[in-house]
Amino acid sequence: MNRISTLFAALLLASSLPPGLHAQDVEEFTVAGIDVVHRSIEANDVIAVQLYVKGGSAALTPETAGVERFIGAVATRGTEKYDKDAFASRTAATGAAIGGQAFHDYSVMTLQAVTDYWDESWDLFSQAVVHPTFPESEVELVREQIINALKGREDNPDQHLALLANDLLYAGHPYAVDPNGTVEAIESLTAEDLSAWHARRLTKENLLFVVVGNVDRTDLEAKITTEFDALVTTGGMAAETIDAQPGGPDVNVVERELPTNYIRGQFVTPPPGDPDYAPLRVGLNILSNRLFEEVRTKRNLTYAVFSGLSQRRANYGLLYVTAVEPDTTLKVMYHEVERLKTEPITEERLQESVNVFVTRYWMGQETNMGLATALGTFELAGGGWEQALEFIDRVHDVTPADIQRVAAEYLKDLHFAVLGDPAKIDEELFTSL
Repeated sequence: MNRISTLFAALLLASSLPPGLHAQDVEEFTVAGIDVVHRSIEANDVIAVQLYVKGGSAALTPETAGVERFIGAVATRGTEKYDKDAFASRTAATGAAIGGQAFHDYSVMTLQAVTDYWDESWDLFSQAVVHPTFPESEVELVREQIINALKGREDNPDQHLALLANDLLYAGHPYAVDPNGTVEAIESLTAEDLSAWHARRLTKENLLFVVVGNVDRTDLEAKITTEFDALVTTGGMAAETIDAQPGGPDVNVVERELPTNYIRGQFVTPPPGDPDYAPLRVGLNILSNRLFEEVRTKRNLTYAVFSGLSQRRANYGLLYVTAVEPDTTLKVMYHEVERLKTEPITEERLQESVNVFVTRYWMGQETNMGLATALGTFELAGGGWEQALEFIDRVHDVTPADIQRVAAEYLKDLHFAVLGDPAKIDEELFTSL
């Protein structure tokens, strides 16, 4: 599909989307000492629950890396009320989906349920969150699964590259500790360690509920009070996440025998709630399209090239490409970066990009879980959940001058990680932007 067709499809879809959320659509309150963000939606029978544990990497050390991921994976494999088989059987019968993940700014336990089985699903979820028993046999089974996954990351060039790039940009920062863990840390953690960590970190001041779906506030308050009121009020808090310090440009080349070179350059950017985030997000989206056109379509230098922006409190942007001739390819990419900094984008081209971007943004929030993720991410990493509702207004306000300004301010001092042939990497070129 060409650009005009893509734009037409995006505009057609955008015209059929419901109006954006407003602050009055969302409730924020505290129940049983725990903060809650609630969006009631009666249009469907799905309820999405996300329970965030604040802190992420800032709560960890190299010795405890991955502990909250470990807990999230074991939590559904035995609780005070249900053994593993009973829990799995009831989950299948109710259609509930319960899981856990760990990120650099927080860990999260999630529940997706339907209203017909809301009470039963909440019972399972609260058991997994508050009352896991960490059976030794299940701990050992999950340990093996996590270790295999961690070892497999180095066999996957993109996963390995992302780890190298993170280590390079965040050296000396709390994000240098991987929330997904290391083989050494996961091997050493015991069931007793998981239980003690769970007790220390699961305190009311550490928690945030984000609930989106067909459930009323009274019912939600009653459920949270019943299952979570007995938790300790304070303790186990992580230190505040500090800003990343970029330093000068850098490059780390790791030799691998691969058919192409994998290249990822990261640079420090503002978090999602910052006024510069919206113009930088739009600008990097435009840059990504230009890179695809120039590097892949016109010059056939790669099959994969893009630029992007993450959603962390200490945030980063990136340039990514795979290339047989990396120096030649990077010169073309740098040329497009300089164009973004020095050549104003036409109003027409900017509006096209914004329309497509906004459509994709709302498509990512078509589900209740997608909306819950947006609210939770902005609440913990972007200055408050309200920013999620104001973000699109900020995108619409972006001007060509804004994009030039933020490109010049942030697209510099790149830290490049490279997997491939060191003989093909001109380090002076890589550190010249």
